[in-house]
Amino acid sequence: MRKVNSFFGHALFFIGALKIIFSLLIIVQLFININSIFNGGSYGFGYFPIFSLLIGLTQLIIGAGSILMILLNMTNNPKVIPGYLLGLGALLIELFTPSMLYILVLFAECGMYMKAGSKIIRENSSFEIKSTKTSIKENPSKNTEWFYSAQSSQKAKNEKKISMLEEELKEWKQLLDAGQVDEESYDFETNKLNEKIKKLKKLNNNEM
Repeated sequence: MRKVNSFFGHALFFIGALKIIFSLLIIVQLFININSIFNGGSYGFGYFPIFSLLIGLTQLIIGAGSILMILLNMTNNPKVIPGYLLGLGALLIELFTPSMLYILVLFAECGMYMKAGSKIIRENSSFEIKSTKTSIKENPSKNTEWFYSAQSSQKAKNEKKISMLEEELKEWKQLLDAGQVDEESYDFETNKLNEKIKKLKKLNNNEM
């Protein structure tokens, strides 16, 4: 879910930036056409209509996906929902604004797309992942001891927790190295894990 949110955030931001660049190119081409007409030449927009169609289809696909993502994030990460709503608002502006007035809202629409993407990326990066699995296969006998042995001491439980937290630290480092999380999110999450490890080790030392 975190990766999908990140994809949609970057996609919305990219759409806004792309539409700004595309619109500026259209304006430049329009002036070129006007100059050509006054000089007795021909005019045209080349492949611009095709690019416009592709951008429009991309907006519709991302818009439909945004509706689904709103539903999926209601429980897990509701903070990203305003970003998706902002992106849908930008799409609705384009769909329902008359063609003659669209130029007046074009750059506002692009700004909404970029703001929507930035908001989703920002809120998604601060979302705390609750891991439901570890990356290391443990010995079945140890699992049996951990979950079912009534004789296991609190110290052994703490050591088990410390081991799991240290493995989670390694996983965060792998995510950082792979570029799947930014440094701010990495520092935030690993600082919390280190604090937990420190408290557990202090408890074990007190028991000794």
